[in-house]
Amino acid sequence: AGAVALATLGGGIGWVVESGRAVAAWDTAVDGLHRITADAGLAVGDVLVTGRRETDVAALLDMVGIERGMPILAVDLDAVRQRVETLPWVKDARVERHLPDTLFITLTERRPLALWQRHRALALVDEDGVVITDGKLGRFADLPIVIGDGAPERAREAIAMLAREPDLLARVRALTWVGDRRWTVRLDDLQGGGIDVQLPESGAAAAWTQLAVMERDHGVLRREVTTVDLRIPNQLIVRVPPGAEERAKAPGKNT
Repeated sequence: AGAVALATLGGGIGWVVESGRAVAAWDTAVDGLHRITADAGLAVGDVLVTGRRETDVAALLDMVGIERGMPILAVDLDAVRQRVETLPWVKDARVERHLPDTLFITLTERRPLALWQRHRALALVDEDGVVITDGKLGRFADLPIVIGDGAPERAREAIAMLAREPDLLARVRALTWVGDRRWTVRLDDLQGGGIDVQLPESGAAAAWTQLAVMERDHGVLRREVTTVDLRIPNQLIVRVPPGAEERAKAPGKNT
């Protein structure tokens, strides 16, 4: 009789679990407990955020999705973090409960690095090559432009290399990733146009330093130049526009 009773009880438990009634009962009990704790003072009163500079406040609050008075113990911190990290400016987020009534959110925002030109339009990208936004880019106009598939992911390393020569870096306006193997750098020239510096596939840093030395010693970039080819090791090939040689030799011209 005892064995039959145990078997019957076991079947009843299995039916309850399989039907979902046990889960529903548990959820109801947890919700009731959360309401009791909220009534006792463990309810959301404030949401404090640190690290926000560019992230839109309204969009952030929408993603947090927490209302004042909610039981603070019922807040799914990981779910809030995941939602917040979908915002374009947010790289990482940390969400904490500070009992009795405060949610504390720490943001790490993306750092703008360059403007990526694609399909004749610009988008702001960060140091990891992630697109942040393609709107309201006017205040980022001083950032260099990177062009080409794969350029955003490689831009941080390239710009760090160019920064070893600050005087040249100040003249950099664009970097084009060519053939998935090397960079061509567009510099400002003294005539308001541009000079294309073709860097080699390997040894680009040494070639860039070589150009800086040539500029300091000989002013190669202060002349009428359209292209500087550094793709051959230890050589510098300069191309000039049509008529440049005649203009340089003209009387009164400082050559």
